[in-house]
Amino acid sequence: MVEAKLGELLVEKKVITPEQFNLAFEMQRLHPDKPIGQLLCSMGFLSREDLEQVLDINKKRRKLGEILVSQNLINEERLDSALKISLSEKVPLGKTLIRQRLVGEEHLARAVASQYDLKFINLAGVRFDQQMSHFINASFAQRHRIAPVRCRDGVLTIAMAFPLQREELVQLENWCKMRIIAVIAKESDILVAQQKIFNLQNAPNHEELNFEVSEDQIRESNKSRYVSDFISADVDFLVKRIITTGIRDGASDIHLESTALGMDVRFRIDGMLQTIEMGADEVLINPHARQIVSKIKIMCDMDIAERRRPQDSSFKMKVAKGGVVRGVDFRVSTVPTHFGENVVIRILDKRSGTLTLESLGYSPDHVSLLHQALDKPTGIFLVTGPTGSGKSSTLYAILSHLNTPGVKTLTIEDPIEYTIDGITQTEVNDIIGNTFATLLRAFLRQDPDNIMVGEIRDLETATIAMRAALTGHTVLSTLHTNDATSAVTRLIDIGVEPSLIGSSLRCVLAQRLVRHICRKCPVQYTPSDLVLSGFGIPLNSGLKFMQGKGCPECNYTGFSGRLPIVELWIPTSDELLMLSRRPDNPTLRNTVFTQSDRLTMIEDGFRRVPAGETTLEELLRVVPFEQIEAGRDKIAKLFEAKPL
Repeated sequence: MVEAKLGELLVEKKVITPEQFNLAFEMQRLHPDKPIGQLLCSMGFLSREDLEQVLDINKKRRKLGEILVSQNLINEERLDSALKISLSEKVPLGKTLIRQRLVGEEHLARAVASQYDLKFINLAGVRFDQQMSHFINASFAQRHRIAPVRCRDGVLTIAMAFPLQREELVQLENWCKMRIIAVIAKESDILVAQQKIFNLQNAPNHEELNFEVSEDQIRESNKSRYVSDFISADVDFLVKRIITTGIRDGASDIHLESTALGMDVRFRIDGMLQTIEMGADEVLINPHARQIVSKIKIMCDMDIAERRRPQDSSFKMKVAKGGVVRGVDFRVSTVPTHFGENVVIRILDKRSGTLTLESLGYSPDHVSLLHQALDKPTGIFLVTGPTGSGKSSTLYAILSHLNTPGVKTLTIEDPIEYTIDGITQTEVNDIIGNTFATLLRAFLRQDPDNIMVGEIRDLETATIAMRAALTGHTVLSTLHTNDATSAVTRLIDIGVEPSLIGSSLRCVLAQRLVRHICRKCPVQYTPSDLVLSGFGIPLNSGLKFMQGKGCPECNYTGFSGRLPIVELWIPTSDELLMLSRRPDNPTLRNTVFTQSDRLTMIEDGFRRVPAGETTLEELLRVVPFEQIEAGRDKIAKLFEAKPL
């Protein structure tokens, strides 16, 4: 035991007696979480100065990484990786471990306390007295990440994120003219304590994005004057900081989740929820959680007094970056929870510019086939997939291809996500009766060539869209289905006649989005045997598999950006005739994909693995398992016939 070795060393140096060591060792059995050195000091057998001197001179202080490994908080491999990153980026190991989310902040603080034989204290809920500011200078406290938390009987207790050097501690004792007891606390708690003790003002960080609120209409100012007092400047800044971070890092959603201690903020980036470090501002969110929710509700014209029912609304902002201003829409949803209200903010960034299928990551083969199908007049194009699978972006890319000076294109959207010059775009508004079906009827009298319907949700919209496709129009729309052929069974289920589907259907594109391996930190690895066998890949295949190691560029996730994996179905005349018999999906899928050379979604995704674009584990996460099972034999045969 390290404790025993330290005790034996102290006995050997005659700093303590064998009897004192044995008493402390017995006491440690009752308090196994306390280091032997701390117990010896608390029992009066050893002074803190003598303990520090013995540890430093004899180099007996355990390393932080060793403590974390011994506590099973991290393994050797991840520790080595974090150490290399710390050395290359010249940042402390603890900060690297937290940024990579390998250990929690409290676990790290407890490990530091164990390393230096100090007591760990939790500052959450502690009331701080501003009189403490007389003992220590604010700039010194900020520079050394410390905070005075208690003064009693001539003894000052100071919480530290990392212990001060002995010389600095002596200097501080001489300045305060009292004995100092050092304890370890979480750095975030210390920053909160500094804010309260020294009454520090929050200086807004200079961000690349600067926001200006743009209202749709002049709102009646009939709220109580106390609202402005309740929503402080700090809260205004924190809301702006959260939204800035989301837009800067390309988040699609911001999740504000109420907890027992305040609020957690997470960002959905590349389809996954992530926690992003926001520096010193992060620690201010918990104490202002309720005010942040109220500020967002005020921006949306929600009822701030209603906390028991869900609410939905929206607001708009303008983003200025590099002299370019663009509008950003935010859809907001609140729901009541046990600890308060949860808020989800959907970011609808109205980016201007041209989207293309190539820029979205479609393979050249799929782009060529889609362009050939689009060059034929009339018919309906359907893009299918679950929410968040990139359907809208694909439709916008197709619209950009169709958008030429000689044609008129109209869109019905809910809401408008991208602005395209030369296209008339209309937003659904159910409150005034502007539904998909109503607007679609009106569009047919506007002499359009191309029509985009954001989503087919009901029989009326589906029937009008199909008939429009029969009368010389190109119609684009989306459906929520798992694969391409399910689009037909979905339309039949909502009541569309199979003959109408067979007469108007030109193309179905089913897709998912998989995360792209970070281009800054790719490393070779070997998937587990279970994963390989799940895809029908021999264990000795010789294939080269890549994954992201994790770096600041990808927020240590190993992935950056997303790309589509698709299955494209351009029906033949025989397949369209088959629809009149109302085939079920397995039968139709067998004809369309199994008995042809068309690639299924999983096969298209598998092609991207040897290319170093994504991983097998990512395909397992995104593609429905029944499709993986159905494609296993085909992938195995493809592999045997033609090594990738």
